[in-house]
Amino acid sequence: MKHVLFLAYLFPPIANSGTQRPWKFAKYLSDYGWQPTVVTAANFGGHNIDPGLVADIPKNVTILRVPMLNEQIGSTIASLAGGGRIGRKLGDAVSWRMRSRRQSPDLYALWKPTVMRAAMKLFTERGFDAIYATGFPWTSLLIGCELAKATGRPLVADFRDLWAGESLFRSERPPHEQELALERSVVECATTVVTASASIARQLAAAHPTVDEDKFVAIHNGFDAADFAEAPTPPRIKRFRVVFTGVWKDGNNPSELYDSIDWMRRSRPALLDDVEVIAAGFAPGEAKRRGLSAYISERGVVPHDEAVSLMRSADILYLSHSVPERQWAVPGKVYEYLASGAPVLGLMPPDKETAQIIRAVGGGITVPPDDPGALYHALASAFAAKKSLSISR
Repeated sequence: MKHVLFLAYLFPPIANSGTQRPWKFAKYLSDYGWQPTVVTAANFGGHNIDPGLVADIPKNVTILRVPMLNEQIGSTIASLAGGGRIGRKLGDAVSWRMRSRRQSPDLYALWKPTVMRAAMKLFTERGFDAIYATGFPWTSLLIGCELAKATGRPLVADFRDLWAGESLFRSERPPHEQELALERSVVECATTVVTASASIARQLAAAHPTVDEDKFVAIHNGFDAADFAEAPTPPRIKRFRVVFTGVWKDGNNPSELYDSIDWMRRSRPALLDDVEVIAAGFAPGEAKRRGLSAYISERGVVPHDEAVSLMRSADILYLSHSVPERQWAVPGKVYEYLASGAPVLGLMPPDKETAQIIRAVGGGITVPPDDPGALYHALASAFAAKKSLSISR
């Protein structure tokens, strides 16, 4: 069995869309002859937590939780100050100030010095045959590159998203030229660059034309069949159910779904008889604000197994992926949606990668986001036909 050092800041129990890919890679790598030692976060402040995720990690996967340098120093100061409320407050203040001054390439930059020490100690004591690093955070890719140079071990750099090519939060990030240079250093250092979509692979290859195009390999996300076998049995319900699971962020939220339900409530309310919409994965409040609580139930952030159960209970699963400049991404939940067996109704450009996957699998339909009536009419048709459907769960 070969050993791989596995650098993934986002890992269980952190419940984040970025957690799924490294979590499942680590779970199944040993089936293919690679034993991972996962180096991940020691503290989870600012992240949603799902303790149940940890139970899904095999016992043979070693997990090394390494704090960021500011967290380590803040904790030491708190102890030296006698602990208690005053000590913790002083330690937190120092930690915050240190982190605020080191934000390149991202807010996790101070994870690098502590991980480098821990990883080199591990290499000296036990060794490893390869390094896998996944970003975001991009700091983990820089760590992986530096470790590869220090140890002579090959690096697999996993891009779950675009780095320099990402358009979001541009004003809050380092200059584009600086990010591009850091990205190039990782791409040139890596033996293989793995991406979560074919679109990311193409864009990275185009951004770094001097790098051999064969170095870029797309490994799409997927679903874990065990999650569906072990999730709670979906409830038996009489109402026609539309389900959305996921975070609320620009271009990936149920806002347009809410608009269509509101439009229907005002124009054709009879269509909503025996219809319910369930939304989970974000803080409740939007349905109430819009006066739609009678039709839409917001469940908040739920454990992963409960989210899977909700997917399996649906008559329609709603997916929004509409921002034109972010079509290089394929939402991770599309794979679990398709695995659930319920038809997917996607609001997205029909010629991009996510829509192509849905069509290839045959798991649903997509409607264009630039036609404001398309989603309404797709839902209205489904609701009008609901009485003739035989719903079995």
